Amino acid sequence: MDKEQHFELLRESAAKVKELQDRLQSIRDQEAALQAQRVTTLEELKKARDARFERMTAAIEDNVPKAQVARELGMDRTNLYKLLEGKDDNADA
Repeated sequence: MDKEQHFELLRESAAKVKELQDRLQSIRDQEAALQAQRVTTLEELKKARDARFERMTAAIEDNVPKAQVARELGMDRTNLYKLLEGKDDNADA
């Protein structure tokens, strides 16, 4: 094998490594964008849950039966009670 053949093989190897590095960087960029989207969505979810809790407690304070509140929220009544107890425990802490 002469020098030029070696150079050709070296260039092919370098191009393959560069292609794979570029592909990995693209994946990293996508992961970073997805992570940012995940964080934003989790923040929105927390705000939505807080709003749901405020509306739920307001309805209960206005003497709407808890069973009806749970039904309208699409949740099991025991989950409603656990949610109410959990918020009360957090308020005490």
